[in-house]
Amino acid sequence: MDGLLSEFTAAPVQAKIAVADLALALTISAVTDLRERRIPNAVTYPALAVAAASAISLGGLPLLLESAVGALVCATPLTLAMWRGWMGAGDVKLMAVAGLVSGTAAGWSFSLIVLLDVAVAGGAQALLWLLAAKARRRDRPKAVPYGLAIAVGTTWAFLTGAPLF
Repeated sequence: MDGLLSEFTAAPVQAKIAVADLALALTISAVTDLRERRIPNAVTYPALAVAAASAISLGGLPLLLESAVGALVCATPLTLAMWRGWMGAGDVKLMAVAGLVSGTAAGWSFSLIVLLDVAVAGGAQALLWLLAAKARRRDRPKAVPYGLAIAVGTTWAFLTGAPLF
């Protein structure tokens, strides 16, 4: 953890802004998704803009394109799930922010780690919600606020740089 902290403190200001932007978006989104079952556009759109501006500032158009591939890697599977009615658009946009920042931080391949970690966190969250419903003798939940899984999985990926499994 010490290496991670020293790496962060040595990073350019634009990188710190991008990571802080992501952390803020993840925190607000997890809370609003748990409370209201929604992730507001007022969180995701500005976060996307700040992340894109940070990428441009750090490496110009080439880094922005690399970051955009990261956003596509993270958001595409959730977009497909959204079309099936399994996921909300806020989840897709939040994953795009995570992909954009992870693509800026370490290339689009790091976005794959973020996606995998979010998927594992989502599966664990769904299992815990099912077990909690069963323990309380309630019907199984129809939906799980995935913003929490996005926050946990993305945070794990950024802290460890490794998959959860």
